Amino acid sequence: MITKLLFLLSESFRGLFRAKLPAAISSITIGIALVIFSLAYFSYVNLLGYSYKFKSKYRIEVFFHNELNTGEARDLFNTILILDGIEQGEFIDKEKASELFMSYFHEDINEIIGENPLPMGGRYDIDVDYRNSNQMRRIVRDIRHLEGVDVASFQQGIISRVDSIVENILGISMAMGIAIFIIAVILVSNTIRLIIHAKQETIETMHLLGATNSFIRFPFVVEGIIQGILGAGFSLLILYLLRSLQSYLL
Repeated sequence: MITKLLFLLSESFRGLFRAKLPAAISSITIGIALVIFSLAYFSYVNLLGYSYKFKSKYRIEVFFHNELNTGEARDLFNTILILDGIEQGEFIDKEKASELFMSYFHEDINEIIGENPLPMGGRYDIDVDYRNSNQMRRIVRDIRHLEGVDVASFQQGIISRVDSIVENILGISMAMGIAIFIIAVILVSNTIRLIIHAKQETIETMHLLGATNSFIRFPFVVEGIIQGILGAGFSLLILYLLRSLQSYLL
């Protein structure tokens, strides 16, 4: 059994040596494809991380009608707080609204007008599963239907743009992954075909001697595995060098 296995492995290496140029090109191309795939994957993962941090700041701002007193405004705030998609919120009374006005415009609204006309309201953070433009539009629509709500809004343009960028990069990454997989399969298949063609007489002789199909196919399967391993090793080397270069430059 061991002798047979050693013979099959030696045949695999002989086959690669006979077609060393196509095998080398195939392995290098597989390595480059894996490098591109890895870079695309890590870029996508990093983008998801950045987008998650950005999305954690998604919030809806609501302003209530000025006719509401503090108790009514607080009740309305709590009603919104239990809507689907709302994670938590901050109630903004007139005093808090005045402080926010001061922080934005560096002016005291009471000194400018003589009173505080700013409405009460609330700022609401969004649950993770609802942090996209479609879900947030639905939440805003539900809030606007509540009695006592004057304005409900969110940064729709920015959020829609972020969602679009993430979806586009996901689509590009998936397309690249599929294309790379197809290219790798084609390259390995072509190399194996060349090796089979070069060993056609040997294969026919082995058939005449009673060798099974599995016995004949085994070396070609091993050759494909070896090309994949060499390509993976080449890609790891390139990624290590790129990582070292990044550490050196940064």
